Amino acid sequence: MVYKIRFFTSFGDATKIGPTLDRIYETAYMDNYGEGKEIQVTNGDDYTHVFILNTAMPQLKPNFPKENVVGLAFEPIVFLGLSDKFVKYAVENIGKYYIGDKYNLPDVFVENFSYMWHCTPCREIPVKTKKMSIMVSEKGQTEGHIYRHTLLGEILKQNLPIDVYGRGCRYYDTNDSRIKGEFEELEPYTDYEFHICIENVESNHYYSEKIMNPLMNGTTPIYLGCRNIENSFGPIITLSKNVENDIELLKKILHTPEKYKKPFELESIKDILYLYRNLDTIFK
Repeated sequence: MVYKIRFFTSFGDATKIGPTLDRIYETAYMDNYGEGKEIQVTNGDDYTHVFILNTAMPQLKPNFPKENVVGLAFEPIVFLGLSDKFVKYAVENIGKYYIGDKYNLPDVFVENFSYMWHCTPCREIPVKTKKMSIMVSEKGQTEGHIYRHTLLGEILKQNLPIDVYGRGCRYYDTNDSRIKGEFEELEPYTDYEFHICIENVESNHYYSEKIMNPLMNGTTPIYLGCRNIENSFGPIITLSKNVENDIELLKKILHTPEKYKKPFELESIKDILYLYRNLDTIFK
């Protein structure tokens, strides 16, 4: 099967998606990717397969087979902005649309991981010299936003040795050596054995770079978000949303980290996360 893929998106510039995926899917190491090979990306009308990101509604080629069109929700449904017009478009033009939560949407919408993007992957697991980190943003709209700050407040109050990254650091005492501030890309993960990752919202099947980035860096996630995350990655340390219980869990992990560290096989994780490694399954 030859996959000549075109991407359409309701955010950003679709012509830049191919180069982005070249980086995060390591296509330079793929024998079956590139011009004249099994997997190709095009910005023209010579496509054989289509990915629609979020709510783009392109005019596809006449009589293009629906089974060769797959939608991917890069947001939880609460932020996706699904309109009646898009739902009608999906029913008429898309074979299946992967979304975190289906609710009462038509059957073209399927609860599944949507192959969201993640950081530039490691080729080898970095040496871990630090214990644990957490990342907080400035935002406070969702339960996840709020719980990150609630948990962090207790972490700081109890003086737990957990480093803090993100724009939300400006709300805290920047003289505290644990408050690291904003970061470029990998700083919260590379050196750390554990990373506390809390999605903005809970969902049946949506998960994001918040758990993918630590996994791609050999960092054990301490997670809250996707209710079915173990379907993808097996046993995962999960938070309860009860601050007292979660602080006690963090103390146990810090005291005996060897009991909680997740064994990593990077290629197995990449097999799950890389869109290009799953095309046969997606388009079957």
